[in-house]
Amino acid sequence: MTDLFDLTGTTAIVTGSSRGIGFAIARTLLRQGASVAVNGFDTRETEDAARTLGEQIGDTARVLPLAGDVTDPATPTRLMDVAVQAFGRVDHLVCNAGIDIIKPAIDYSSEEWDRVLAVNLRGAFQPAQAAARHWITTGQPGSVTITSSIAGTVGIPTLAPYAASKGGINQLVRTLAAEWAEHGIRVNAVAPGYVANIMDGVTAHDDPESDQRISTFTPLGRRASVDEIAAPYAFLASSAASYITGSILAADGGYTAT
Repeated sequence: MTDLFDLTGTTAIVTGSSRGIGFAIARTLLRQGASVAVNGFDTRETEDAARTLGEQIGDTARVLPLAGDVTDPATPTRLMDVAVQAFGRVDHLVCNAGIDIIKPAIDYSSEEWDRVLAVNLRGAFQPAQAAARHWITTGQPGSVTITSSIAGTVGIPTLAPYAASKGGINQLVRTLAAEWAEHGIRVNAVAPGYVANIMDGVTAHDDPESDQRISTFTPLGRRASVDEIAAPYAFLASSAASYITGSILAADGGYTAT
């Protein structure tokens, strides 16, 4: 029987994968058989993450550390070039790098706004653009999956630039899916809800009262594990999702359904 979820022989780049959800995405893709280029902002952290992943799956040859700032216009092309040189091809791109700054909307500086949008929105578009250019030039199909959020769909106070970036991601996904479909390039997003792994430096949701509110408003009654969030990325990269493009897949325990 053919395993529609098998990624053996394929290669993926996962931005923002040196920790957290991105690390779990990289691990899930590796467990499904893909080779993975791990990307993070910090070189040492990225190398440590790649080493750990290689040890966990028992195959260091399928893991490549590729540190780099996704807001740097030169980084996306370099990631593609190095990954292709190392693995021979790139089949899947996951744009997961992201940051958040939580505060009342009236208190954001223009620099904070620009930083969040640069990482979360431009930092997703530029790698997708670099991948599409490569695939179109070589005549190869490919898949792009971008990390969105429930904040791109519903209003959550104190998340103005983050929410704007994720709403932008949702429309970016739909637009790129429509534009690149003729080239065999699928573009989708996963929109996580509240996750047990809290973004580095964020403390606003790390308290019992906040957890109670999240449990109350999430029909499944709890936060997700990082592995529960990572699994849909493997599905969207697989042949099981060959007819899915332009979709925003909610992985939120039902939060946006109510």
